[in-house]
Formats: sequence, C-alpha cells, structure tokens
Amino acid sequence: MLSIVITLIGKPNVGKSTLFNQLTKTNNALVSNHPNFTRDRKYGYLKFKKKNITIIDTAGINTFCNIKTEIEKKIINQTIIAINEANLIFFILNIHKEITYEDEETIKKLREKGKTIFLILNKIDKIKNYKYKLNEYYYLGIKYIIPISAKTKKGINILLKKYLNTWIESQYINTKSVEYEDVKKIIKISIIGKSNVGKSTLLNTLSNQNRVITCNIPETTRDSISIPIYFTGKKYIFIDTAGIKKNNNLESIQKLSNLQTLKSISQTHISLFVIDATQNISHQDLNILNIIINSGNSLVILINKSENLSLKDKKIIKEYLFSKNTLIKFIHIHFISALYHQGIEKIFQFIDESYIFSKKIMKTSQLTKIMNDAIHHHPPVLIKGKKIKFKYAHPGGYNPPIIVLHGNQISSISNIYKRYLINFFQKSLKLKGTPIKIILKKHINPYKK
Repeated sequence: MLSIVITLIGKPNVGKSTLFNQLTKTNNALVSNHPNFTRDRKYGYLKFKKKNITIIDTAGINTFCNIKTEIEKKIINQTIIAINEANLIFFILNIHKEITYEDEETIKKLREKGKTIFLILNKIDKIKNYKYKLNEYYYLGIKYIIPISAKTKKGINILLKKYLNTWIESQYINTKSVEYEDVKKIIKISIIGKSNVGKSTLLNTLSNQNRVITCNIPETTRDSISIPIYFTGKKYIFIDTAGIKKNNNLESIQKLSNLQTLKSISQTHISLFVIDATQNISHQDLNILNIIINSGNSLVILINKSENLSLKDKKIIKEYLFSKNTLIKFIHIHFISALYHQGIEKIFQFIDESYIFSKKIMKTSQLTKIMNDAIHHHPPVLIKGKKIKFKYAHPGGYNPPIIVLHGNQISSISNIYKRYLINFFQKSLKLKGTPIKIILKKHINPYKK
C-alpha cells in the first residue's frame, strides 16, 4: 500500500502547529506564543479522498547551520528525520516577514533532499492585498505558492482540493492504491509520568529509533508526541507526554503541557505509567496514578531504571504501591530499563492483554450472580435501620468495563463498600490491566403509579 507523508517545516511561530491542527482536525499540537515550543516531531492523520496521508509537525528551525547547544542539535536531527520520511514538504513562511538568508538556505537543503516543496504563505487574514505580495516569492523558484490563514482556515480548501490533489494525481496514477487507514481500530497508548523518569527514552527504545528528544534537562518534552510503532506486524500509536507537575505557580508553558497530558490520557485506550526506580515513590506519583485510574484507562505500571534492583527491592515497591491503592492489585507492575532495553517486549504483551480485558463481553446473568455472591460474602451495613436490597446487575459499557447495579437505597452505600464490590467483580471476572466502574441506580418499580 502506497502512503503519503507531508512534513511541515518553518521558523518558530509561523503557524506550523495551527496548520497541523487544521489538517488533522484535532487540537493535538499545542499552539503557543512561546518560540520553539514544539521540539519533537508529531504525527497526525489527514482524511483526504480515502487516502492515507500522514502529517508531521516539526520544531521551528531558523537555520541548519551554527548549531551551538546539544538540545539544538537534537531538535535539528528530529526535523531532518521528518524531512527524510516525507514525500512532500509544506515550507511555511509568515507573509508579514521578509525572506531571510536562513529561509533560502533551508529551501536549498530541502531541494538537496529531492523533495517537492509547497511554499505556504501563512497569516493572510491580517493583510488586504496579499496577492500583490506573492510576486516577492517567485524568485525562489518554487512552483507551488499557496497563501493561507491557518487560524481562520482561509485558503485551506484550495491548498487541499487544488494543489494537493493535483500533486497526488501526478505522483500516483492509480490513486485507488492509496487507501485510508482506519486509525480508530489501532490501540492508542499514552506514556505518563513525572519529568525525567525516562518516558522519551522508553518511546525511543520501543520504536528502535531516536523519535523523541531525550536529555538530562527536566521538561525536555513540552508537547504530547504521537508516534506510530509496529511490533510483530501490528500497529500501535504511542503518545509521549510532558512530565506532570503539581504546582499552582506553574509557568504558562508547563500549564499547557499538563493540560495536554490530561487530554492525551482521555484520548487513549491504555496508559503506561512510568516511575523512576532510583527515586522514592512520591505523593505526586500517587496523584498521577489516581488520575489515570479515575480516567478509566487501562493501565500498566512500569518501574524504569530498575536494572540494579534486587528481587527484595522489587517486592517492597509492589507492596508499597498495593498499600497505597487497593484498586491496582489487578494491574500489571512491570520492571524495566528503557536505557538498557530490559523487559521491553513484554510491554506489548501487557498492552494487548489489558486492551482485550477492557472490552470483555459481560452478561447480565453472570454479573447478577457475582453481585449476589459479593453481598452473601460481606453484606452492606444497615442504613437508618433499613436493609439495602440489591436487585440485579447488567453491563453498562466497555473500555473501561462498566457495571450497573440496581437496588433500593443502593446509592447510600459507603465508598469503602463500593471499593469492596469493585475488587470482588475484578477478581471474579479475572480482569487484568483494566479498572472497572460501578454505577449505582435506584430500582424503580415499573408497576408503581
């Protein structure tokens, strides 16, 4: 199957992430006035005439030369990889800015790679006679020059239906061979944890590439980075997220990163929660764990940097986590070393298993029997001298599994008893790697007027 990959290139703050969001019809790329906010390459999908088009958003680059710091080198390297992966380059300029020597050098580099270039002149919404401005760009020798406003969507349809469609037809005579891939059927996994616990190193190890910038500087990852990864012929989408911080005085960049991380949890099926084995498990770790459990995501807990842990150390860590949250007794706790590639392949096994259990089919008769067994084993306390009567249970949804319990005064049971029921159902159904949710509903007599 032929595929089309488009990479967005340009200086900081020219509107690459805004255009990425418009093309992919998402808000997955954070948009900020801070320069160099995007650092890694982010993947998204454009649905266009049943064709499989991948869009790659890249970090803003001023030049390929005179790179000084180590992190600048890594950012440039990420952009070069994205260029190499592309069939087509969208080189984006701010129409309000003059063309610079650095712009010309970047175009020269793209030509050396043999890539087709669309010159996208962005931010035309703030200029009336923008068509006269186009004359200033013809000397660059680029065939396709398209004025747009990524913010207001002006010119986006022309970009796609006229220019992109014409280019696709010129490249692929048999356009039926380019098919749209249904990303809804692909398991999506978010990698969650504090700053500097090894999330980006883990993603690079899983993908066998340096897909994400890794650095000893905390908060290197600012955006949530979406990466497709194949394992034993199966496709997964992993999302590396910024480290979550719990601080009311966060800078605006970190606030955006936290919000994007929480959004990534809600948009994925499974979360890999990464804990640093060389650090004590903190209240922040436990808070993040609660966030993931409350989200309803399937969960795998990864204890990273564990290459030097003894069996006794591992047992102590597990027991401590169990003591802090009884709901994780049915969650995989897996010890790995992302840096030394230890325990990596088993992660995919746990992901598949957790996803299957999160969609396990449950029957009303089965759930009602389990409910009655739980009540017989440990009845709820009386409420104001009255006995709580459970009637029946039925499935209420999947991913995560939802169980609806009906009864009289059922909403009065305590949170402790509700946790007991959750654990009882989890154990009886043998669900591993996924939390379950219980919804309590007051039973209504259908014959009562």
